[in-house]
Amino acid sequence: MASLAIRPSVVSFLDIVTHHGEVDLRLEEVEVPKGSPFHGKLLRDLDIPRKTGVIVIGIRREDGSFILNPTSTTMVLEGDTLIIIGTKEQAEKLKKLVTSKEAA
Repeated sequence: MASLAIRPSVVSFLDIVTHHGEVDLRLEEVEVPKGSPFHGKLLRDLDIPRKTGVIVIGIRREDGSFILNPTSTTMVLEGDTLIIIGTKEQAEKLKKLVTSKEAA
C-alpha cells in the first residue's frame, strides 16, 4: 500500500484500468489457437495495435513460461496466450483477427 502511495501515476493508471476512469481499459487474454494465421509471425508484422487498438503487454507460452513486455521481434506461436490491454471492443477485434484467415 505504501508503495502505491509514492507512485500516484500508477494509482491513476490502475484506476483507469479498473473502470473508474474515463476510459474503459481492461486487461484481457487472447489465446492463439492451432491453425491461427498469427503462428510464426513477429509482433511487428502482425501490427496488432494499428489493427485493433490493443497493446500486447505479455505472452504466456504453451509451456507456462512468460514473456513480459514482448518486443516487435517476438514471434507468436500456436498455443500462446496474448496478455493485452485495451477496451472490450478492441479485445473482441483481436479475438476475431487471431482466427481469421485474412488476419496476417
